[in-house]
Amino acid sequence: MRTHLLCALASLCLSAATFAQQNLIPNWNFADATPLKSWRVDFPYQDWYKKNVTYVKQTTMEGKRCAEIELPPGIAGNEGGKIETALVPAVPGATYRVEAEALLPDFSAKIHAEAYAADPRDEVTRKDTESKGTKITIMRIPEGDGHPPLVMVYRAQLPDPPKGKKWARVEREFTLPPAGIIAGKQVKPMFLTVKAFTYEGTQSAGKAYFTDFKLTKIKDPAPGVANLTKERL
Repeated sequence: MRTHLLCALASLCLSAATFAQQNLIPNWNFADATPLKSWRVDFPYQDWYKKNVTYVKQTTMEGKRCAEIELPPGIAGNEGGKIETALVPAVPGATYRVEAEALLPDFSAKIHAEAYAADPRDEVTRKDTESKGTKITIMRIPEGDGHPPLVMVYRAQLPDPPKGKKWARVEREFTLPPAGIIAGKQVKPMFLTVKAFTYEGTQSAGKAYFTDFKLTKIKDPAPGVANLTKERL
C-alpha cells in the first residue's frame, strides 16, 4: 500500500513539473492545418511594417514546417521583416526559457522575448511622448482581442542565429521584471511574445525561415517579488 502511494505521489510530482514547463506558444511548430494560425504577421499600426504581411507565408524547409519571410529588393536594408507569436499571459518575476530555430541563407536575424503592459497614457499623452522621440510604434500594440492598449516594458535578446543553409537553434533564460515605469507610472507585465526579425545591410532580395518557438516558465516568482526593483525604460 505504501509503495503504491509513493508511486502515485511521484507520478503527480512529475506531472506537475511537466505541466509547469509546458510550451506556452500556440502552434509553435506551424503544425496546425491553418497556415500561420495564432501568428502575428500583420502590423498596419506600425510605421515600419505596414507591408509586412505580404512578405510572410508558411512553407516546409529542410523537413520542418516553418514561416518564410521573403523580402523584395530594398527591404532588408531598411525595415526588414518579422513574425511574432501570439500574446501569452505573463507572470511578473517568473523565470522563463525561450528558444527558436532559424535557417538563414540570405539574411541575418534577431530573436527577442518581449513583455507588454497596459499603456497608462491616454492618447494625447502618448502622442506627445512619441513626438519627443522616446517611444516608437513598434513598441506598442493597440487595443484589441480583449486586451487594452499595450506598451513594451521588457525585452530579452537571444544569441544571434548563424547564417547558413542548416537549421540552427538558439536559446536563453530570463527573469521577467516585476514592474516597469511608463510616463512616471508603475505598470506590470501582462503578456509575453517572441519575435523573429530578419534584416541585412543589402538592397538585394532574399529569404529567412523560422520555426520551433518555445517559451516555458521554469521558475515561479520569489515571495514578495512585486516589491522588488522596478525597471525604468
